[in-house]
Formats: sequence, C-alpha cells, structure tokens
Amino acid sequence: MKGFNLFLQFSRFKSLLLALRLKFKALPKFWRVFILSLLIIFAVFISLDLIFPFRPKVQYSQLILDKDEKLLHAFLSADQKWRMQCSLKEVSPLLIKTIIRKEDRWYRYHPGVNPFAVLRAVWQNVSKGERVSGASTISMQVVRLYERRERTHISKLIEMFRALQLEFHNSKDEILELYLNLLPYGGNIEGIKAASYLYFGQAPQTLSPAQVTTLAIIPNNPRHLRLGMNNDRIRKERNYWLTTLAGRGYFNSDDLSMAIREPLNVQRLPAPALVPHFAIELHRKFPDQSIIHTYINQNVQKEIEMVLSSEINRLRAGGITNGAIVVLDNHSNAVIAYAGSASFNENQYLGQVNGCSALRSPGSALKPFLYGLAIDKGVITPRTMLYDVPQDFNGYKPGNYDETYRGTLPASQALALSLNIPAVDLANRIGVSLFIEKLSKGGLNWIEQRKKSLGLSVVLGGCGVTLSELTNFYSCLANQGIYRQLQYVKQNGRNAVDTLFTAESAWMVTEMLTNLRRPDLPNSFESSKHLPHIAWKTGTSYGRRDGWSIGYNPDYTVGVWVGNFDGSGIPDLSGSESAAPILFRIFNTLCSVSQPDWFRKPSGIDFRLVCPESGLPPSEFCENQVMDDYIPSISPNMKCNHKIEVLTDASGQVSYCRACLPESGYRTDFYPNLSPALISYYEEQQVSYKKIPPHNPTCSRIEKSDKPIITSLVDGKEYILYEKSKQQLQLSCNASADVSRVYWYLNNRFYKESLQEEKVFFTPQPGRLKISCSDDKGRNTDIYITISFY
Repeated sequence: MKGFNLFLQFSRFKSLLLALRLKFKALPKFWRVFILSLLIIFAVFISLDLIFPFRPKVQYSQLILDKDEKLLHAFLSADQKWRMQCSLKEVSPLLIKTIIRKEDRWYRYHPGVNPFAVLRAVWQNVSKGERVSGASTISMQVVRLYERRERTHISKLIEMFRALQLEFHNSKDEILELYLNLLPYGGNIEGIKAASYLYFGQAPQTLSPAQVTTLAIIPNNPRHLRLGMNNDRIRKERNYWLTTLAGRGYFNSDDLSMAIREPLNVQRLPAPALVPHFAIELHRKFPDQSIIHTYINQNVQKEIEMVLSSEINRLRAGGITNGAIVVLDNHSNAVIAYAGSASFNENQYLGQVNGCSALRSPGSALKPFLYGLAIDKGVITPRTMLYDVPQDFNGYKPGNYDETYRGTLPASQALALSLNIPAVDLANRIGVSLFIEKLSKGGLNWIEQRKKSLGLSVVLGGCGVTLSELTNFYSCLANQGIYRQLQYVKQNGRNAVDTLFTAESAWMVTEMLTNLRRPDLPNSFESSKHLPHIAWKTGTSYGRRDGWSIGYNPDYTVGVWVGNFDGSGIPDLSGSESAAPILFRIFNTLCSVSQPDWFRKPSGIDFRLVCPESGLPPSEFCENQVMDDYIPSISPNMKCNHKIEVLTDASGQVSYCRACLPESGYRTDFYPNLSPALISYYEEQQVSYKKIPPHNPTCSRIEKSDKPIITSLVDGKEYILYEKSKQQLQLSCNASADVSRVYWYLNNRFYKESLQEEKVFFTPQPGRLKISCSDDKGRNTDIYITISFY
C-alpha cells in the first residue's frame, strides 16, 4: 500500500513537470530567455555562495548583567574591542528610524544592493570626475565593517556580492542588528551599546533624542566626529539632523527645542567594572558566552562591600588585611552578592586575589555536618553526652582550642563550644570515611579529589575549601538537608538536588547553632539588641591564618572569611572576633525591615525524657530527667547505663563477680560506669569520683573483656630517637573502672608494677620491641613498635 502511494505521488509530480514544460514552451521567446537567464544567475549565485560562504561571526565583549539585566562588568572582545552585543529590542525606535533614514531609506525594500542608488552613484561620479557617492546600503556597510578592504572598485563589487549573500541568509532585522553592533565610534569602540555606556554611561534604550542623534551621525566620520575631542563640531552636526528629523515628523517642536538645548560635554568613560572578582570568575567559567545573566542584587552588593571595607579597615590595625563575603538566596542557591576582597584595587593588600574562590583551611567550620551525619546515623541526639578528655586516635592526639577539657557534656553544647575532641571522637565512632564522603557530595572539590587519603584531621580543618563552596554547603542545612549546586548564572531547567541530611537532623543542627550561650559570640554583640536571629558557626584555622563565620536563616546564607592573602598568621585573628561581627552586620542589613519566619520543626521529630548523665532513656537508677528531641526509629534508644551494679563486701572495700560471690556478707551498690579515658582524665586532674573497689584477690576467674589500652605508644609505629640524648619513652594506659594496678612487660620480661593512672618510663634499645600491659584482673594487651637511632 505504501509503495502504491509513492507511485501515485511520483506520477502526479511527473504530470506537473510536463504541464510546466508545455506552458514554458508556449511563452514568447523574450520571456523564455529572461526566465532562463534568471535561473542561470540564481544557480551561479548559489554555487558561489557555497564556494565562498559568508556567515559573519562577530566577536563580542563579554557582558555580566545583574538580576535586573543592568550591566555590571564588561570585558574586551578577543580582538581587543569594546563591542557589546545589542539586540534591536534594547534600542529605541527613534534610533532605528534615524539610522535607516540617514543611511539607507530604502533598506526594507532592496535585496542588499539598491540598483537605483548604484546607477545614481555611477552617474554622479562620472559627471563630477571624482568619487562623490558610494551607493552603499546598510547591508553593504555591514560587509565593509566586518571584512576590512581597500576602497577600490573590486572591493565594491565584492561588497555587493557579500551583501546579497547576507540578505539571502538573514532577515532584515538580523542584518540591522549586526550593523548596530559594528558601527565605529573611534578608537576601539564599536557598536551602539558600547558607545552608549562608554560615552553617556547608560543603556541605549534610555538615551535622549539628542543622544540618539549624536550616535547616529558619528559612524559616517568617526575620525573627525569623535566624542570627547570634537564635541562642538558634533553638536552642530547633531542639531542639523535634529532639525531635519523634526521636519520629517520624528518628534514635535517642544522635544526639538529641548534636544537642541541639551549640552554635549561628554568624555570617554571607563567600562563598567562592578563586582570584579565575581565577573572574572564567570569570565573564566564561561569564556565563550557574550552575555551572562546573573542573580546579583546591586543594592545588597553595595551594602556588603561597604560593610567589608569598613570592618577590614578596623581589623588592619591588628594585622588582618583582607576578607571576602558570599551571600546566597536559599530559595534558589543563587549568588546575590560576592566580594572577593575589601577592595579590588588595593595592590598593597593583594586586593585582586579572589578570597571567595581561594583554597583555605576551614578550621572548625565543618563540624555541623559531622553532627548532622551522627544524628542521621542514630549515634547521638542533642542531649547525648560526649567525652571531652585527652584521647589518642591511633597516634592522632587532638586538643581543644582553649587547651582545657570538660570531662563530659551534651552534644549540643559540644558543637556550640566547637570542641575538638568530642568531634574527632564522633567521627572515629561513625567512620571518618562516611564523613569525608558526605563532604565530597556537598561540593567540596578539594576533598572530593583527595578523599581516599584523608583522615580524622579533616574534622578540625585539615583540608582545603573555598568560601563559595562552604557557604553553599551550609545552605543545605537551611534547605532541610537538600543540597543544590551553586547558581552563578541564570539558566533554563531545574537545579539538580541531592538529599545529604534528613530534614530532622538539619533542624536539630540548626537549633544547636542558634544557641547564644557560646564562646564564639563576639564581645561587641554580647549585650546588643541588634543580634540577628540566625544559625551560625565560626572557625579558625591552625596557625590563625583564616577566620570564618557562616550563618543562615530561612532566606539567606552568608559566608565570611578574613585573613591575609599571603597566608601569614595573626595572633589576634579568630572567627568569633574577626569574622562574626561582619556576618551579624550583613544579616542586620538583609533583614532590616523584617525577620523571616523561622524554620518549622519537622513532623518527624518527637520529644522524650532522658537522663542528663547520658542523654539516653532513663533507667531505674536515674534520679533526674530532662527533655530531648529525637527521631523515632533512628535515634539511640537503649536504656541509660551511666551506672553499673557492683557486688561488694559489707564495708565496700572489695568487689565480687558472680564466680567469687560469697553466700552471705555482701551488698549491692551502684557505681559510675566510666570509660578508661574518662577515668584517666579524672585521675590526672585529681577529680574525685566514686571508684569501684578492687576485685576479690582470691577470685580464680580471669575476665577477657575491657582489657587495658596502651595510650602512650602506637602499635606498629617506628620511633626514631637521637642516640646521644638517651631519650626515654613513656608507658601509660587506660583501664576500666574496677582496675587498681597494672603490670608492664618488655619483650615478655616483667618490667614494672604501677597504679593504672601512673606514668612509667623506660630507656629503649634498638630493634623490634613487644610491650605488654596486664591489669589486676588478668586482662592483657600487646603492641609492637620499632626503635631506631640516628
């Protein structure tokens, strides 16, 4: 059936050709010759068009526009011209009518070459004996402006052919748009838009009739009619054409009078160069895009630049010379303000360095994401008690920023105080690889590239991040744990999303970060009535090289960095006193009219009573109870175990196990269930606590669990010592609460007996060494180290 239909169509086409052939033969010879000539000319034109194609690709200056389509920044084109792409809708109708009237009044009707204008030009040039008229149409001028040639008769013929090609492939409006973008205005300025900004400092659609006419007359003679150099001559020529155009009805007498009286005192202006760091970043990311539409809010941008400049000027007295700020709209993850330094032109402070994209150490600023992950993994709730005591994580021994320890405290307080040891301990418990994977999914590219080689030090800033990346990651907490890529430019389509945290954990972390009883509250804001309602976190990198403060509310996320671009540390630099005041000032500016509604508590969060000693549901021995938020079926739900039941003699001097329990003369008591690390800390700090009595010395049972942990040396490590110094190594351990004494062995030879909290020293010999530690319950730990001398 399909083949039959094709046969019918072919038959009809053949019949049509036969009919046309018969009609063509019936025409007079003149018309047959004329039609054949046209077909031949057209065929030759098509062939030449294929052999010598003309498809203009203009190199434009890159323009960076704000959220309202206003020009922020412009870059030179690849051929070093100020040539700003301009569409017809950006130009006033008066300018278009003036250009067409002045340059090519029959532009809408000819095919690129005006034969009557050509004949007139030939007659005038021959009769005068010199070149009087060129007969160039707008299409021909486009060709001449795009392809520079010597002004010869051959060049004119080429221009005509190229003009026909241009008209064949483009509409009249497209050609006119090309023309407006290529008009010369002296020097390296080309096009209506570039001239509007560089001479009048405004967009072409806002030009006055006098300014429109000025720009319309200059391209005929840009060398002698150059704005800023020949203003008087240009004004006279402008007024002549204003009068002519008014006579044609382009505007009334009142407009003419105002336009003629308008002064012309223009000078060449510098190209717009607002938000320089942001513009350069976009120029690097999108080098081939001529117009880039952004979300930059110029009002917010001016405010953050003013705040940053004034605050950095204050901090420079203490040696802190620069800073950077990023402001995001949480509803779109769009950058609405961006300051890479206090001032781009301050060369003495390396102002052209972009602090928003520079790789820096985040200090403690990554901790909120660790706590969010721990909540989602069911490890903690806000009231879960964490240990803040010296610990050894396989050779890594972190300390707190203030060099003090607090024993135990709730997770919410540990985050608010930004304590290091509870955070590292938490990462060690949930698995640091899970935390690093979460960070890499949060857009932290340096971590993504090196995630296989990173360890626990990441928790305390042992990595590299940029302010833009980190600020966007914080906006994930403001968006119920949903991560979206940072939006630098406006684009079609929806931004891809990834759920990194549950809404419940994001809300809990936000509440922790909203707590005002914390050490990173700047002194200048402690009693301020203008403290913004935000969740925020500060960070200070090792060596005090970087100070961070990042905060958010439902509408905005703001990131602030302060420091020195040369990487030098400053004793007075800290995230709380150096960066947080800038953060608070910015939020007070953003929310000067009204505060947004705060985050709603997710329906997946419930509350329960817990024991304040552990943060777990209370057992029968828990005397007090406090309220805590938790996530049903996810949060830890085991009973509180902050105490353990111990069987002792009547005097409480000896403890028993079930194997050695006497038939009578014993009693039951509850003792603190402390970890070996906490016991070691209490002993060292001489903190009194209720100790479990020594175990029955006549007991024959050897317990295998809770063996002592050697903390002073790391299993499998090599220790390189200076031979002449006769250096000693320390032996110390953490043991369970019921241990009183421990016994040390070197290469299976007894070395020394000590109290479990006592530190022991020995002089090592070169080679492999086995170190053993046994407690008074018979539990034993072995490690192996290697000793080398130099």
